[in-house]
Amino acid sequence: MAKQTHESALPSVSRRTILAGAAAIAASPLFGSFASAQQQAEMLIAWWGSDDRHQKTLKIMKLFEEKHPGLKLNAQYGGLIGYSDKIATQFAGGNAPDVMQISDNREALVASGRLLELDDAISSGKINLSDANKSVIETIKIGGKLYSIPWGLACGCYFLDSKVFADAKVELPGPDWTWDSYAEKAKAITKASGGKVYGSCDIWAPAGTRSLYPFEFFLRQRGKSTFTADGQLGFEKAELTEWFTFWDELRKAGGTPPAEITASEGGFETSPLITGKAAMYPINSSIASSLQGLTKNKLVCATFPNGIGSKSLSGDTFGAFINSSIQVYINAASKNQDLAIQFLDFVTNDPDAAKIHLMARGAPLSAKVAQLIQADVSPVEQSMVEVILYVQQKAVPQIVSWPVAGGQVQDLMQRSHQAIAFGKDTVEGTVNKFFDESGIILN
Repeated sequence: MAKQTHESALPSVSRRTILAGAAAIAASPLFGSFASAQQQAEMLIAWWGSDDRHQKTLKIMKLFEEKHPGLKLNAQYGGLIGYSDKIATQFAGGNAPDVMQISDNREALVASGRLLELDDAISSGKINLSDANKSVIETIKIGGKLYSIPWGLACGCYFLDSKVFADAKVELPGPDWTWDSYAEKAKAITKASGGKVYGSCDIWAPAGTRSLYPFEFFLRQRGKSTFTADGQLGFEKAELTEWFTFWDELRKAGGTPPAEITASEGGFETSPLITGKAAMYPINSSIASSLQGLTKNKLVCATFPNGIGSKSLSGDTFGAFINSSIQVYINAASKNQDLAIQFLDFVTNDPDAAKIHLMARGAPLSAKVAQLIQADVSPVEQSMVEVILYVQQKAVPQIVSWPVAGGQVQDLMQRSHQAIAFGKDTVEGTVNKFFDESGIILN
């Protein structure tokens, strides 16, 4: 993917014009009724993340309230585990949030009419995307329509504990490292620590990747995708066998922790990276500041390994891509859609909000906003931005978006990894069961 350039289409407005317009609105007989309506307005905003993201989002909400007198914003937040189930329950009960992040099943929510289409708001200028990366916007459309705005640009990555690498005398990887190199470094760190620190967390980390997105990186190296355009699996048993075998062998060699340690992860704060049990953690890059806030050791963001020239999980192209997990949506049944639309524009373009938020959800969508906060971000966030830029330059276009049942296949992938890790089934048996169960899910 070529590196994008950006041109701002923001109109030039003088201070005198703004003041004159404000005076005219205040003098209007409609202003009183509008202000009264705003005084009664109340919205629920929902998201997942760690405490760093929570605190910054709460401050952003307070700023939005200050700019919209009389509006009350309520917050619903917590960890990733269980978040998707709660949102689904709220939709079923008719009390889903007005504005929300969605971690899974966005295609199913769109198909059922739960999420508001945003194309009209964007074309009318209510949500200004003139300074956004157009290629990213295209990749998150569903059925050619836009239902969300990225609340930060992110990609799958590894966070590395630089102290553990230094102590083990293992060199930090470059952006073009391979799966072979990853496995070698993971085993070397475990050996150097005498088994006290594992080289890497496992790929099915409960609060981390949960393994389906990294598997898609591997498939894209070979010109394939997780799903086909008609909603079926886009790969064969041979690819899944190769994938499971790689992780099973690395786990048995001590490169990743045993299943019991991985399964004990209840959130980012209990991940092996933070508890000092592993040196590399596979996760979305948007969690950079949150993870760094949980450890005194300096973290570094790194690309996912690729298969070019690798004996393990080989492939001819760079597999990583900019993903769409950190997006913000509007409930189609919200009674405050106009205010919700304003909130989306606010978190995308408002400079005061940007200075609070920084990169709590990844690099800002707006290139102008990203440049504004560049001097204020932490070293780990700087490395995160470098990874995102590298992925944008190297990634192949998105091949196929997930079908409605994609979230269920993701859960199946994680359960399959667990079955092998806990020794409940062989790789061959797990692969056969995966294809049988996914066939039922997708059909």
